[in-house]
Order: sequence, then C-alpha cells, then structure tokens
Amino acid sequence: MRRQRGFTLLEMLVSLSIAALLVSLVYGAVRVGQRSAQAMGKHTVDSEVMRIGWQFLRDALTRARPVAVEGAQENLTGFIGSANALEFVADMPAYVGLGGLMLIELEIENGTEGDQLVLSRRRFDATNAEPTEQGVERAVLVDDLESINIEFFAPSDVDGTPAWQDSWQDAGMLPSLVRIAIQPTNAPAWPELIARPLGGSATTFDAALDDEGADEHDAQDAEVPQEDH
Repeated sequence: MRRQRGFTLLEMLVSLSIAALLVSLVYGAVRVGQRSAQAMGKHTVDSEVMRIGWQFLRDALTRARPVAVEGAQENLTGFIGSANALEFVADMPAYVGLGGLMLIELEIENGTEGDQLVLSRRRFDATNAEPTEQGVERAVLVDDLESINIEFFAPSDVDGTPAWQDSWQDAGMLPSLVRIAIQPTNAPAWPELIARPLGGSATTFDAALDDEGADEHDAQDAEVPQEDH
C-alpha cells in the first residue's frame, strides 16, 4: 500500500509564518487608513471651528460698544486688551443666540494638551457681578496654542500719531482697529483677523492701511536691486 503524504512540521511553520506576516500587513494597512481618516476628520473639525469662531469674533468686534462698568472709574468703554487676551462689550443680534449687550472674552487657559485659546460670552452686567456657570457660554478655538498676538491701532499717547499698540487699558475710547494673529502648535497659522469696532476713527483706519501699504512698498523696493549707471 502507498503511504499518503502530509505536511511536515517545517512546512507548517513556514505556512503559519507567512500567514501571520500577511495578517500583520493587512492590519497595518487598516490602521494607517483609520489614522488617515481620523486625521482628516480632525482637520475638518478644526477648520470648521476656526471659521465659525473667527467669524463670530470678527462680528463681535465690529459691534463693540463703549459701555461703562459700575465701579470702574478709569475704564469708560468696557474694552480691555493685552497682547494675549481681550475683553469687550458688544451689541449682538438675536440671530446668533442671545441678543443684546454681551461681554466677550478671549483668553488663554491651561488644557490637557497645552495652552487652550478660549472664547466666551455672557450677558453684560453693568454692576460687574460674578457670572454663574449657567450664564457663561464657552468655546475652545485652539486645543494646543503656540502663540497669539493681539494689537490695537489708535493715536499714540505721546504725539498723537496713529500706531499699533500691544495693550489697551483704561482708555476713554475704543481702538480704531484690532489685529489678531494665532499660531496653533503643529498646525498652520490662522488667517490674520483685522476688525474695526463701531467707534473706530475712519481717519485712523485709513492711516493704518496707508502705513501697511507703505511698509509693503518699502519691502518690495528693498528686494529690487539697483542698476549701476
């Protein structure tokens, strides 16, 4: 009688090794696909948050109103700003949710992944009372913030010449322009935001544009080599 041949132990081990390698390759490809989809989804969400948050902040800044706060004798506008934080009062329309005078704040908070850029709003209270948790709406614009730079364009206190300033404290008027630049960590920089509050001066606004145009023109001239005659 003829003996039936089967697989040897070595052949079985080789087959199992090849099968394990194929399974590992397939699993790796699936994981890469999942990570790519997750990254694409996160990028889409981040872009949408940026667009909505930026549009809301721009609209709020253009609706900023000078409103005095009770007990703050030196600040007659309710507008306070520094290089990395902003607080002001805006008359918001009802179609964005809560209408009327709202206190808008843009500030940096500590988060799990790093510094967070948080935008919040609440009903404006002229008595400067502490808000309750239910009365504040918050949105995280950036989960991991690398840097933020806020500037205010207005006449200088020294000679009255319009210029960009890095703070706005205890002023008797609103700034003519507000410029905000945001750089998230490991992500592209946000488009620069420039907004003009309702109380901004048209003359100062034109001066800001002329100043930026002159700087750009000077930069272009510096790049053009002069021909020898």
